Amino acid sequence: MAYTSGYTYDIFISYAHVDNIAFPGQADGWIIQFYKNLNLMLAKRSGRLDTIKIWWDNKKLDGSVLFDSSIEEGIKQTAIMICLNSPGYSASDYCKKELDTFYKKAQQEKTGLKVGDRSRIINVLLNNIPYGQWPSALSGTSGFPFHDAKEPADFGDTVDTLSPEFRTEMQLLRDAVWQLLNDFPKDKKDDLREPEEAKDNFTIFMGEVADTLRAPRKRVMIELEKKGYKLVTGIPPPDEAVAHELATKEALNSSDLSIHLLDEIPGREIIGSTEISYPQKQAQLSLASGKSQMIWVPAETDFSIIEEEKYKLFLEEIENGKQASKKYQFVRGYKNTLAQDIVDFAEKLKSQQASAKPKEKLSVYLDTHEKDYLYALDLGKYLFTNQVQTFINPQEDDPRKNINYMGERLSQVRKLIFLYGNVSKEWIRERISAALQLIITNNYPIEDFFIYMAPPHKEAADININQRFLKVNMIDNSNSQDINELTLNQFLKELKSGV
Repeated sequence: MAYTSGYTYDIFISYAHVDNIAFPGQADGWIIQFYKNLNLMLAKRSGRLDTIKIWWDNKKLDGSVLFDSSIEEGIKQTAIMICLNSPGYSASDYCKKELDTFYKKAQQEKTGLKVGDRSRIINVLLNNIPYGQWPSALSGTSGFPFHDAKEPADFGDTVDTLSPEFRTEMQLLRDAVWQLLNDFPKDKKDDLREPEEAKDNFTIFMGEVADTLRAPRKRVMIELEKKGYKLVTGIPPPDEAVAHELATKEALNSSDLSIHLLDEIPGREIIGSTEISYPQKQAQLSLASGKSQMIWVPAETDFSIIEEEKYKLFLEEIENGKQASKKYQFVRGYKNTLAQDIVDFAEKLKSQQASAKPKEKLSVYLDTHEKDYLYALDLGKYLFTNQVQTFINPQEDDPRKNINYMGERLSQVRKLIFLYGNVSKEWIRERISAALQLIITNNYPIEDFFIYMAPPHKEAADININQRFLKVNMIDNSNSQDINELTLNQFLKELKSGV
């Protein structure tokens, strides 16, 4: 659910594949680093990791592949587009198609191409591209220069993501994007920025479908929206298997019900995984999550003619009730009654939810330094996908700054996490001291706090916290650059203890 009212996504990042190829010795390409920085800086600005929804396609098809219908659908459900302008972007027919699709759809919307005096298309210049060579849809926009050109005639190389120049320009871009998102017209009846706990509307996740079911799915979505249901859709992208799984889990976590329309055609295969399609994988993830779901197939569907053996077996097991999950309903139905079938199922669930006692959602405050922001992003995503609402602090170097902001957040959470990574133990001690003072003075409802040790390597004895007021939990994940899954699972178990 997007921050911007009326959209599924807030930002669509459009870029050329060549600009994301990593140099030898680098783990990630420039575009990945740009995305991670933007994502976390906006999360810090809003105070929540899950607020701003960014869609970027990390597969990037070349010009020989037809324009992806799921990408087109995502563009049409997005509030603003960020174009990473470069020679590669100008040379890509695929990028031109993305930009043209957004430009035309924005023109047709009530809001138009501009919100106030700001364009909904943001021009990020990876090189010093002359104005006359910009795509026509970017004319009239001002650019954010992420290059080192000193003179008008210089080509300019893209600045390093760890450089002060990159950080400065990212802050300017973040502020512009934040202002633009907040300037969008606000529909009070359907304001997506209200906390999820306060929402009244029932939310339905519509899974990806094969091309044979795309038209009936679209008609059903229109009918459901008319009846006041909120829809979560547009997954994929991303196309890489792990990223797709994470995005799907996030979508399922924000939904009350998931709907999966299947037939004899499995649908598009996940890139990097030739044995499973998007529709099947999303249905399996929903089954594993225990989410209430409806799996629907046309009444005339004949499983015996399905060529993909694993897909056929999957459908047969679902119809015969052999799946472990007991929260799904298998339906053989007709397209003309599909919308009503979903509404009937949704109303039944709403009635059950109304009579059930709601569970308190765990909220935590993740206190980190800007040096560890990328690690904090990964940790925050893990917590969010495991139904832990995570608040984070803004970027500050002085450990005694932003005390008022910290106090506001501490009044809203039950657990406090200090990320001890590329900062000194003195910085951590100062932050802990400031937090304890606030908790004691204001009687905040903090139950305990955690010191999460991230890389580089540390010894637990390096930092001793002597205080009697709160339980201190030490989590050591500092011995590897990759977040250890076993340590994370234990961390989550301790974090949720007593909840």
